[in-house]
Amino acid sequence: MSTEADARSVITACLESGGQEAWALFVRLFQPLIASVILRIVRRNGDIAPAIADDLVQETYLRLCRDNCRALREFEHRHEHAIFGFIKVVAGSVALDYVRARSAEKRVAESQANSDDVIASVPAPAVDIHDAIQMQEISVLVDRIAQSERDRTVFWLYYRHGYTAKDIAGIPNIELTAKGVESLILRLTRTLRSHMNPALLQRPGEGISPSSTVGEIR
Repeated sequence: MSTEADARSVITACLESGGQEAWALFVRLFQPLIASVILRIVRRNGDIAPAIADDLVQETYLRLCRDNCRALREFEHRHEHAIFGFIKVVAGSVALDYVRARSAEKRVAESQANSDDVIASVPAPAVDIHDAIQMQEISVLVDRIAQSERDRTVFWLYYRHGYTAKDIAGIPNIELTAKGVESLILRLTRTLRSHMNPALLQRPGEGISPSSTVGEIR
């Protein structure tokens, strides 16, 4: 195995020069480790096409190089082989994100299939015109006050689909902790209160509740 000194030398060359030769050495040094971690985790959760494995390896490099290689620049070489452990963690995180995302897609597909089986026998729900109007008003306001598509997604996952803050924080690409999700939802809810008829959103205290129906955002 290459030593920590070898790895540190290669990384320093990449960060200082950014030359093609330096990065080629980086790939040569870490590619076997990254690929083995990804294959082990993903194969444990099902078969994987070679093209998918290659994509996950590339995603690992992208994470390491994000924000001007911030992760590599801030890494502290505290003990022998520390950098190799760090690379394992990053590659493992990429692989686990893929596994979770694929599992979520599978659950959605199964749920949709089950819904299709029974939808013909389920009567259409009665729609209150006031709820429909208020839903449209809330949707327009959320689009206006949300700072990003991620914020809109978090809001609707929480209120419309009943996800918990912890559930949302675990979704790939949300990039928020559970506390961060709670803070975002609270900020959006308070802003909605200030824009809508207070009587529609009035509730003692500042609590907010998931899975609220239209008109019951708290």
